[in-house]
Amino acid sequence: MRLVPSPTSRLTIVGVLTALAAPFLMSSSAVAASPHAPGNFTGHGFDACVAPSQTVMDAWNLRSPFSAIGIYVSGNSRYCGDAYQPNLSKAWVAANAKNGWRFLPIHVGRQAPCFKNNPDSRVQKKRMSTTVSTARSQARAEAKETIAALTKYGFAKGSYSYLDIEWYARTTACDRIVLEFADAWTEYLHDQGYKSGVYSSGSAAIAAIDAARKSKRAGFTLPDQMWIAWVNKVADTDGGPYLADDGWAKHQRIHQYHNGIDVTYGGKTLNIDKNFLDVGKGSVATKQTLPCNVPMSFSSYSTLALGSKGPQVAALECLLKQQGLVKIANTTLSAGTVRAIDAYRKTLGWNPAGRTTAATWTALLSRGSTPRVLKQGSVGEAVWRLQRSLTAAGLTPRLTGVYDAKTVAAVKAYRKARGLSAYTTTESTVWSQLQHGKTA
Repeated sequence: MRLVPSPTSRLTIVGVLTALAAPFLMSSSAVAASPHAPGNFTGHGFDACVAPSQTVMDAWNLRSPFSAIGIYVSGNSRYCGDAYQPNLSKAWVAANAKNGWRFLPIHVGRQAPCFKNNPDSRVQKKRMSTTVSTARSQARAEAKETIAALTKYGFAKGSYSYLDIEWYARTTACDRIVLEFADAWTEYLHDQGYKSGVYSSGSAAIAAIDAARKSKRAGFTLPDQMWIAWVNKVADTDGGPYLADDGWAKHQRIHQYHNGIDVTYGGKTLNIDKNFLDVGKGSVATKQTLPCNVPMSFSSYSTLALGSKGPQVAALECLLKQQGLVKIANTTLSAGTVRAIDAYRKTLGWNPAGRTTAATWTALLSRGSTPRVLKQGSVGEAVWRLQRSLTAAGLTPRLTGVYDAKTVAAVKAYRKARGLSAYTTTESTVWSQLQHGKTA
């Protein structure tokens, strides 16, 4: 997918420590009855012409900031159609969904009547008819085709397909056909229980569709999401001069902000377009798990010793209770709790201290099931635990339950302090350090 007036769309592939606690579980965002296309999410994604191999996907899953991938599932104008997709299959989708990936299924079919092909390209894209009734019929046929592809790859009803309309030099006549085509595409998808997205350059179909919205074009059904290609290299969902702020403002946007660049994670290089998503309901925090019905989240974690009182004592005793070291969590630190602290320290090979330390809090707060990976946009109980333990370790993430930009910064700082690879994700190496009580 390209932003500039280019007649082709081509992207090519260039190409331990374990945690103390229970076995790896999937990130909370990964668990679903069917793959997310794309589901509720605010964070980073990418698209590539060819679906990457499983080896590459696994490496990028653990190391890259990306949680969503654009895949070319249908359309006779795809540069990387089925014949050029050795990896893409229902099994590939399922395997990567299990690891937390989200998907942006892309359909590249007929283009605007005024679209100009590159005569040297191996793919000569078909154009929409200039007759309205025929163009609408073509759109319905292509919507039917993409639904078949969604089904083929395991995506349930409610999933999105994104209609790729490449850059074209706008005219009133050309816009008219594009709008009719997009309208018929959206209506057919809706009738069949699916959702509609439109990808295009900001200055082409995005601007045309937003103008139709602002003018309240009669009979026009708006797409559910807009995917704007605007290469300003800023990871947000701002539509710039092409998409007004009041349009598709309720978590309905994807921004392709950097195109055709080689990126390497885990030693695996891809040529990609970078995207930022704010879709569905966005990334929404889950309710905090409070096993003893006491608060666990504090802006800092104090040194506690015999006779200390307050809600942090209850939190400490609850954590020790989860380890089987105390029976009751209350707000007064007793001699029994002091013994429990030192018993816990002994499990980590530490000497008795008779009090909590930053290391004690860090180790206790991070204990629990460790997901395969957390990254920007992740939510769930493990995110709460991560944010609390990073706070105890001396950093300042916001205690939001969402792996947001402040959490990214805290994880980067923690990784640097602990001599870990300079990524923004939280996986087994980070959890191991936290659960060993390593502070920043």
